Amino acid sequence: MIDLRNVLSTSVDVPVQAHWDPIENTTHNLHWATEEKFNRSKAQWQEPVDMTWKEWLVLFNPGPVQPLKNYSTTDFQVFLPPSTVNVGDIWNLEPEGILPFLRQFHPGATQKAAKACLRAISSEYADIIFRIHARFRLNASIDAYLRPAQFTGHLIINRDTGTICQWTLSLPPRNSNVDMGAFRSFDIGFVPRMELCSLSETQPESIAWETAITEEEVAKKFEGSLYKFTEIEWTPIEEAVERAKALNRPIHAVLLFGVLDDESC
Repeated sequence: MIDLRNVLSTSVDVPVQAHWDPIENTTHNLHWATEEKFNRSKAQWQEPVDMTWKEWLVLFNPGPVQPLKNYSTTDFQVFLPPSTVNVGDIWNLEPEGILPFLRQFHPGATQKAAKACLRAISSEYADIIFRIHARFRLNASIDAYLRPAQFTGHLIINRDTGTICQWTLSLPPRNSNVDMGAFRSFDIGFVPRMELCSLSETQPESIAWETAITEEEVAKKFEGSLYKFTEIEWTPIEEAVERAKALNRPIHAVLLFGVLDDESC
């Protein structure tokens, strides 16, 4: 068992840079609606809305509220396990410690779920991967929100010096990675880059990990911890058809828009 609880005990400043690209595209063009469409949606809202079309365009294309922010090394203790762990173990992250990082993007950030896993360990270093689900309330009066699919991140620490070698938190750069809504209208879109990254010590070029699992194995552990349906043994459609014929049973098909194992659906 490995005890990392007090590794980050120093109070060294860690500058973190934020990147947040504009929404590149959406299915229904909610983020870049025409003035006519905006006024039509605005008129259908139950309560009067004090917002112009130009303010609407800015609302769905924000940048980070703090492009650069200094944290203390101790702020990153929220990502450490609350007790002794082995490589591959998963633990929950406390919202109170996570939200200050998310609010470097936007003050309306709320956190839904967060998990971390010890991916690798050596005599000098430790590598922790984490996954966070969050929601950003862009404007309360019109219930405008943006919900990223997920944030994934790395924390590599030097166990000897109690310092951070690397810390990142980012939205996976795949198509359809955010949901958004306002005026009871909903859309799904793509943000090319939404990331926080530390400007602290340079990560060592190579680390001889004594015990480690792959990032793919960590992702499977997170999915199993967050979504019970991932425990289902899925059958390829070709095999299902043959089995249905053999058993003389019908197939109940469900067509999904989006994916089930994150929040972008």
